[in-house]
Amino acid sequence: MHSKWQIWDFFSSFKRDYLKTFEGTLAINSFDPICLKMVKDFLTRGADDKVIHYKMAAEVTRGWIEEEFQTLSLFGNSESFFIHQAQDLNAEMLEMISNLDVSGRFLILSFENELATWKKLVKEGKIGTLVIEPPRFWEINKLLDFTCAHLRLPLSYEAKTWILDALENNLGTFYNACCLIKLNHPEAREVGINEVKELLTLEKLDQFQLASLVARKKQKEFFEKLVALEGDFEKMRGFFNFMQSHLIKMADPSYLAQKARLTQYDKDLQSTSKLWKSDELMNEIQKFNRWELLCKKKDSHLWHEIKEAHLRSISVAR
Repeated sequence: MHSKWQIWDFFSSFKRDYLKTFEGTLAINSFDPICLKMVKDFLTRGADDKVIHYKMAAEVTRGWIEEEFQTLSLFGNSESFFIHQAQDLNAEMLEMISNLDVSGRFLILSFENELATWKKLVKEGKIGTLVIEPPRFWEINKLLDFTCAHLRLPLSYEAKTWILDALENNLGTFYNACCLIKLNHPEAREVGINEVKELLTLEKLDQFQLASLVARKKQKEFFEKLVALEGDFEKMRGFFNFMQSHLIKMADPSYLAQKARLTQYDKDLQSTSKLWKSDELMNEIQKFNRWELLCKKKDSHLWHEIKEAHLRSISVAR
């Protein structure tokens, strides 16, 4: 399979349970970290009861490939894998993966740019590809409409117009803004411009402030602010979702090189990404993903975990 989609066409037409019967290797390429998360969630939810493990490209070695895919196991090899940042795979690893005979399970390679590694893979044509293309500049309104529809958020025309004028026009910004609005107006038949302005000129700034503390490894200051939100599952859920997208961007800020002008947010992200190792970021992403799930369940164990993390940050700071 070799296919290209606009994000709104993919979610309306692509087979939801594709991974339920798919076996083999598939390379996906998305234009935005939020897009990647949305597509990954869409595909893996349709994988039925298949066991899926997640790895970073830096963890993929010859030994791992041989052990998982080229060595017969006493118990059988039935587990599937999703490899993040596949653009970082070296030539030898990519060649080995391209020639694997993967049956009874799947291996997904997630690319986040279209540079040399991706071009080589496409040219050889040994692996199926799924590409989510970035919207054209004249399709930005459609991107916001899609985001609202995907989150079932009924924004008024005036509210959408204000968002297009006031916020950076990309999927990540639209998605995080709409999540915040949805969390605060879950049952609204229509959300107007005044409600949107109130949320996005206050709460949004707080999210970026907290993200900045995490990015700079100021754990003590971060948890001091976070524990103050105890009891507010919905606000926490929106923030933890935002943090995952922020950390995914930090894990690979190379996409910034394609932007004509960097915002202050872009510059901060670029500089703070150098403070982290890839495995550290992966651990943080998994932590915030786990906390988001606890928020969805309204599980009070979340507050115990946050308090424990707060105490650890205090002891480290001493």
